[in-house]
Formats: sequence, structure tokens, C-alpha cells
Amino acid sequence: MTHYTECGRPFRFLLAACLLVAGWGCSTTPQASSREFLRSPTGHDHQPLVGPIRTIVIDAGHGGHDAGASHFGLQEKSLNLDIAKRLRAALQAAGLSVIMTRETDSFIALSKRSELANRLPADLFISIHANANLSDRVSGAEVYYPRVSVVAPSAQWPPFVSPGEVGLPTVTVKQVLWDMVLGRTRAHSHRLASSICGALRDDLPAGCKVKPARFVVLREAWMPSVLVEVGYVSNGQEAGRLRIAEYRQAAADSVARGVISYIRELGAQHI
Repeated sequence: MTHYTECGRPFRFLLAACLLVAGWGCSTTPQASSREFLRSPTGHDHQPLVGPIRTIVIDAGHGGHDAGASHFGLQEKSLNLDIAKRLRAALQAAGLSVIMTRETDSFIALSKRSELANRLPADLFISIHANANLSDRVSGAEVYYPRVSVVAPSAQWPPFVSPGEVGLPTVTVKQVLWDMVLGRTRAHSHRLASSICGALRDDLPAGCKVKPARFVVLREAWMPSVLVEVGYVSNGQEAGRLRIAEYRQAAADSVARGVISYIRELGAQHI
């Protein structure tokens, strides 16, 4: 991932060197062993989901003229879109409604991505990325949650709140309500990030860390939101894994498992 900072911030078969998944090109990147893929089988039970989460927005990072990180013949924007589509299928199979910020190789401004989720309004926002670092030794998945939240002065009242329901519908009261709502969503974002990271850590060989961040797509979202870095394309071993469709599917399934675990936990609290 080409990070955006304060104003916006990267298993199963021993393949021959150039026996690659169609469309991903030929590279000297080491190929992953099949036994390296999954530490435990992924999958979701088919029990109906109970809880307040129904609509999820999946954001495939970068796109169009913004390719993101590029290493070992891989482009982040293409990896992001492929994994995002696989994640959508997994979540839809669990009975959830999923909307993508982009389904093609198109550029969408950062604020427009979270704006779509706010306008729906969505229950969760998940942005998919791949990471990069100047050091090719850095590796592993990372899941970020918002360190801060931002609401434009022109924003209306928080969702499901109207001025008529408030004793003194002043600007100050509106800001206090927004602070309460967004403080709660940041706490849930951290819980969601931890659940996803736990699933990635259990299922994949790369490890995972949970971190706070000020990325635009996170800080401007009104609902629990996370940004998932599935691995480092600048690391030869992880680039080799990400080149394989089966690994990208496993990564998507692990993210979905973390999301579903979070939703089930919420549902148990609402019973």
C-alpha cells in the first residue's frame, strides 16, 4: 500500500518459476509451498447471523491511475480488487449485503469512499490493501482502525437522530452527540480489527498486527471501519504467496471469518 498519512496514507503447490496464475505475469519471485498456505482450515458455519450488522461496504484500495505499491511484477490495485471481490462473495454467502466502492480498475477519491458508506448508511466499512516497505525483510498482515474521527462542520445530525428529539438542538449539542457516536464506533472498529487480525494470524503464515491510524477512509467513516493490509508485496516471499489465487482466496476467507466472528459476538450481546 502507498500509505496516506494525515491527509490521506502495503501455500499449496511448489510451482515452477513461471507457472503462474493467468493474468499475473512471470516473475523470479520465490513461489510458496502448498504446506505453507493454511495453518488451519477456513470456512464459516451456516447458522443465520443474528445482530445489527446487515450492510457492509468493501473498498478495494487505489485504482485507475493510482496503482499503489508495485513490486515483483505485482500491482497493488489489482491485488486489492481481486481480494475484495473474493471477500464480497464470502460475506454474501453468509447472508450479508455487500456494496463495493469500485468493481473495475477505476480511481475514486479517498473521501468519496467513506462518503459512500456514510450515505447508505452502511454498518461496517472494510478497506483492502497490500503493503510495501523500503526494507524487503518487512512482512506480515496488518489491520488498522481509526485513531481519530472527523465530521465536517456542515454535517447534519448523526444517523437516527433528529433535532426534534433533542431538548436543545444547538450546534454544541450536535457536536457532543457526534463525539459520542464516533467514540463508540472507534471502539467497535478496534474490536473488528482484532477479530480480523486474529483470523488472519490463525489461518495464514504471515502473522498479523492491529494498529491505529489516521487514514482518511477510516477517520471520515461514521461506522466501525478497518483497513486490512493483507501482506507486503515488497517482500519476496509474501509477493510469491499473493501471486497465487489460492492464497488470495484464503486471505479473503480469513477476513470474512473475522468479520463474521465479530458479528456473532455482537449478536450474542443483543439477545
